[in-house]
Amino acid sequence: MKFGIRTKLILLLVAVALLPLLTALLVIVVGERQFRSKMFRQGMLSLVTSEARVLETELEKDTELLRIALQEPQVVNHLREVKPRSDKETERIDREWSDLPAEHRVLRETLQNDVAAVLRVIQQENLRLAELLVTDRQGRLVAATNRTTDFDQSDETWWQEAYHQGKGQIFIPYVTYDRSAQIWAVYICIPILDGEEIVGMAKAVLDLNRWLPNATRNVGGGWANLVMLGEDGHILYSKEILERQSIPMKDVYPDAREVTAVGSEGQWRITDENIEAYAPLLFSPRIGSLNVKVSPWILLAYMPLSEARKGLAELTLVIVLVGLVLIGALFFGGVLLVDRSVINRIRNISSSARYVAEGELKHRADASWAGTRVLGTDEIDDLARDFNNMVRKLQRSHTELIEANKLKENFIRIAGHELRTPVSYIVGMASLMKTVQDPERLLKAIDTMGFKASRLDEIIQAMFKLIPDQTLVEGLRYEPVNLSRLLEKVYLDLQPWIERRKQRLVIEPGEGETIIQADASKLRDVVENLAMNAIKFTPNNGVVKVTVQRQLGGHVAIEVIDQGPGIPETDRPHIFEPFYSGSDVLRHSTGKSGYGKRGMGLGLAIVKHFVDLHGGTIEFTTRPSGTTFIVQLPIEPAPGHR
Repeated sequence: MKFGIRTKLILLLVAVALLPLLTALLVIVVGERQFRSKMFRQGMLSLVTSEARVLETELEKDTELLRIALQEPQVVNHLREVKPRSDKETERIDREWSDLPAEHRVLRETLQNDVAAVLRVIQQENLRLAELLVTDRQGRLVAATNRTTDFDQSDETWWQEAYHQGKGQIFIPYVTYDRSAQIWAVYICIPILDGEEIVGMAKAVLDLNRWLPNATRNVGGGWANLVMLGEDGHILYSKEILERQSIPMKDVYPDAREVTAVGSEGQWRITDENIEAYAPLLFSPRIGSLNVKVSPWILLAYMPLSEARKGLAELTLVIVLVGLVLIGALFFGGVLLVDRSVINRIRNISSSARYVAEGELKHRADASWAGTRVLGTDEIDDLARDFNNMVRKLQRSHTELIEANKLKENFIRIAGHELRTPVSYIVGMASLMKTVQDPERLLKAIDTMGFKASRLDEIIQAMFKLIPDQTLVEGLRYEPVNLSRLLEKVYLDLQPWIERRKQRLVIEPGEGETIIQADASKLRDVVENLAMNAIKFTPNNGVVKVTVQRQLGGHVAIEVIDQGPGIPETDRPHIFEPFYSGSDVLRHSTGKSGYGKRGMGLGLAIVKHFVDLHGGTIEFTTRPSGTTFIVQLPIEPAPGHR
């Protein structure tokens, strides 16, 4: 049975990725339940501990701010100046206090004095305070934010505890119902001192619902209930109390003995019905110079086991679903990645190989992905590039073979014409000379044979100039070349052909002497070939111009301009090809300078070859009134052309 590479890679992904991931998910789920259960309990304990610390901080902050505000000189001086009342007057006012009309003098003096104004400012700054009152050192009411239930506070527990037999202490009792404010409250009871002497007593009524946190909190997806317990396990605050289904201090929390025995650190436990965590409220033993007496409170959080397990089950389900989705996404993403980055690329190279095998040498393997991936290139990219390079070289070799074959065919056709004529003439004349006795005819025949032999030599030399093999042609020999003098030599060489055609050769060497580093003989061949072509295609009595101009960038331009009919559009792409002398290679004419004469098609090929050797360029512009060839050469050769 044959398996494709795609099937093999997918099976490999299943073995090394999918199965381990599923196993890891199973381990994670089991471990998560255990870890989650532990973290759940720790979360409950962290919740109750942090909430206890917040309550401690808020209560201590309220107490400290109240103590500082009541030590203001305005309050102390007023308490110093208040006139003491007799016991009889105090009893009478206390008896009539709840029935006094709002405009009564005693009531106005209590609610509208300077100390009462300070108390109202304190109340406005702290919205948790429902009521504030101040008494003198005998317990008679001096100032309040609103009418209280009693005028004489000296018989109240809070007053006696805060007075502490004249020593003074801060007293914070259990939760109690304040009849005056009509709320369940926590009292903050503070002695007012002038130095070390008690001059008055103050009580702040702290609204329980504004001090304690919300009765329920979210822990791990479940809802935990908060309960405040007293030292004896009585419930001071709970969700039921907040919703007015019960009242503080009425009920005792189940199994409260273990809870109330908690030390300074929080603890947790699991009962038959709940998970519970509890922590004590630990207040500072002193605030300022005063001792603090606080009733022991314990904050407890509990959650039904059914609620906790529900959260764990939901979380486990979420983890399983998310894990499966991620594993599936990773697996199918891996399959897609294998398809796109491996399989498809290999298939692309395989398909390209088939195209090339069928002879489509222009086809290339798609390597556009190379360098576009996050992880960069790999061996498949190298394979695609090597394949394309191989096909490129194969195409180049194939093209070169085609061109060589075409060159061979053109050479055979033209050589058969060009070489056969002078060779046939020489052979014929050699046979004829055996019977010729006339010296004059013999000399003429020998002269003609010499001309034909010279023509053969020119053709052979032209072909050898195109051969790049250094074993057959010498390399460039750089030397300083004076272009003005070189053009003079060209002028003298071409003078016979100019006179024969009754033309005029104009040489413009430019201003001053232009000297470049070049191979003098090859540069001379370049100019002579271009000038001779210009002579051929310029009508009799016409003008051929050769100019030299310096250019920016360290270059010199040599222009050869004729007055010929221009180059046909079909010939323009091929004029620098060897043996190309027109659209039809057999429609040429042998001759050196006759008008429109076409030779073997080697002149411009030699020019292009020699210009390239010098690192220069050759271009041409043509029109019906003439053609201009422009050769650009560097004055100083580049290092690679030395």
